[in-house]
Amino acid sequence: MRNLTTILLIAMANSVAFLLVSPASAQQSIANDQPLPPHVERIATEASRLHLGMPEDEVARKMGAPTAVVPSENSGVQLRVLRYAPEPIAIKVTLSDGKVSAVALDIAGIDDPALPAYGRPIWSGIHRTAVLRIMGTPIEDHVSDSFGMKLEHMIFERPGQSDLRIFLIDGRVAGKQAGRSLPRNLFSLWLPLAPSEADREADGQSNQSGSGQIRTGMSVRDVQAMFGEQKMRVPYTVKGRPAEYRIHETASNGRFVCFTFIDDVLVSFADGGELSLSAERGLRR
Repeated sequence: MRNLTTILLIAMANSVAFLLVSPASAQQSIANDQPLPPHVERIATEASRLHLGMPEDEVARKMGAPTAVVPSENSGVQLRVLRYAPEPIAIKVTLSDGKVSAVALDIAGIDDPALPAYGRPIWSGIHRTAVLRIMGTPIEDHVSDSFGMKLEHMIFERPGQSDLRIFLIDGRVAGKQAGRSLPRNLFSLWLPLAPSEADREADGQSNQSGSGQIRTGMSVRDVQAMFGEQKMRVPYTVKGRPAEYRIHETASNGRFVCFTFIDDVLVSFADGGELSLSAERGLRR
């Protein structure tokens, strides 16, 4: 319940539109290093081998050693977050009491722990207004029109830390990196391929409930075929591509899973736990 409520709040905050007002001093154009045209590519990723409920030892056999492990605890539940280096997509796996409870692909490359610490509160999809509220006024702010979209390139600095560049497309965060230059592949997206038939068959044999069949790379239609219509849907965009956050009820006892799709491709999922009847009714309204 707590996990689902937290995810809901984050999703709703990211989906609310605010009035975009640019400072007069920010209206500069980026003269050099113009980004390449938008490009979407499907690639194979080890994340597609993971599913909800998978034991930690099986994760280790399929994924190998993680780049980093962060242990924590939430309401008595032992959590471990496993991070895997980009391939080119970075993977984050959350284990709850030794089993997979969430898998997320860092499509925007925004969850890199090597980035300056002061920029960690900035996440993909949040609005320009929230960025300024969190970060303050940037030392540089470049605005240009690129491929029919409004591109904004903010640069922030803090004493003793690396500079941080935050990129916004049509007023929402599309990425962040250390330094000041504009990456040429800013509009590129790497999305996971659909899981293989071998993985699907293995899943179907090992998990009768169906929830274990969830894997990155699936489509909205795949998820709807398993669980029916969503209880909640929040549409938005990522680098100019359609995206949506969904919540589906995956069992008749009121268990929910949260999904994130980009360009009709599943890029993350998380066990939302159980939801009370009154809360469920709130979702339906």
